[in-house]
Amino acid sequence: MIALAKETPATILCVDDEPSILKSLQRLFLGQPCEVLLASSGEEALALMQDRAVEVIICDMRMPQMSGAEFLQQAAQLQPNAYRMLMTGYADLASTIAAVNIGRIHRYIQKPWDNNELLKAVDEGLEYYRLLLTNRQLTAQVEQQNTRLKQLNQSLEEQVQQRTQQLRQSLQQLKSLLIQREKESDAILQLLYNIISIHPHLSGDYARRVSQTCHDLAKALGCSNTQQQLISHAGLYSEVGKLGFNSGLLDKPFHALGANDAHRYLFHPQLAEEIMAPAVHLQPIVEIILHQYEHYNGDGVPDGLKAQEIPVGSRILAVARDFWALIYKRLSENVHSHAEAIAWLKRQQGSVYDPQLIAIMEQLQQRQQLNKPEVDDVQGATIEQLQPGMQLSHNLYNRNQMLLLPQGHVLTQQSLDKLREYQAKHKTVLRLQLEVTDKSNSPTA
Repeated sequence: MIALAKETPATILCVDDEPSILKSLQRLFLGQPCEVLLASSGEEALALMQDRAVEVIICDMRMPQMSGAEFLQQAAQLQPNAYRMLMTGYADLASTIAAVNIGRIHRYIQKPWDNNELLKAVDEGLEYYRLLLTNRQLTAQVEQQNTRLKQLNQSLEEQVQQRTQQLRQSLQQLKSLLIQREKESDAILQLLYNIISIHPHLSGDYARRVSQTCHDLAKALGCSNTQQQLISHAGLYSEVGKLGFNSGLLDKPFHALGANDAHRYLFHPQLAEEIMAPAVHLQPIVEIILHQYEHYNGDGVPDGLKAQEIPVGSRILAVARDFWALIYKRLSENVHSHAEAIAWLKRQQGSVYDPQLIAIMEQLQQRQQLNKPEVDDVQGATIEQLQPGMQLSHNLYNRNQMLLLPQGHVLTQQSLDKLREYQAKHKTVLRLQLEVTDKSNSPTA
């Protein structure tokens, strides 16, 4: 038996003006899983379709008042999903084609019909109907899912944008924090320099000379910019450990110390390590300071390192430190010129100092690059010529070599006001070296 309905009972509408035909069709579907509706005219069938949904329509072509083609045309408008079948009893091909076109018919059956053929045609019609409904349901689901997907994509884009904005804000906060940490680090170093400079037995001027020579040696040796800065800072703060000495140990230059005091003196770098221990970010500088008294031949302190075992910054610091110590009469009671100081260091190259660095020192001296760092208190812009936003090209020191503002400082109204207060209080005139991008607009042009 042909299965007319595969899920739920089907509804089949049979339309014919001959009662015998309707009864024959009704008998044909007895025992089949379907409900059969009968109508003797197109008008009656349309009235039924107003209240009932049908899946298959079987309609005779020739009926009074309304032909089968005309009925099926209106039925297609009323229930477009129904499968429409036309039964015709005459072999008028032209009329049949016209009926197919007018009534939007899916199939036609000739009278008299074959029962099995008709059942098969109805079964195919039901399958078509259900496939059509399934397709439309799936299409609707796809549209719903597409709509939902668009909503999810939009929501995802909004979340991505929101998260991106949050990450940008976090990165900006981190950048601001890093800048703040750098400023704090610089402030700590500036404070250390001023403590060294104001100490009666130390010298900010000496510290700056050692720092500049450390920088020049590191640059000539091919060290990276970061290494040059670290080594330069180590030179500037190489004496910070002496802040822990009593005045008796600092009253005399090193060459005048007794054996015990000289031994104690050589361990001021270890005091520097203790002083600077809380500043973890300064440990690379501390490492250079700590090993400044190691000797190239391994006889130095504190760890007896030799040659390349000694950090390059420490080897550079040892040469720069003792060069200026000779100029300042700290290592010898005699006054040394630059050339004489280098000759003194050269006699101990290979034992105390790195020979390569001594050779570089000779080259720097020959090019006259071992002069005092410039602190020009004559040239430069006065306070009255300054405006907020200008940037210092050099450190600003007072007459006592105390650091007032560091190189790179961008002037603000607050810093200008403080400089004016300083001038008035100390009865002095400050001149600042500025970064110049356009000489025509320079206050010193």
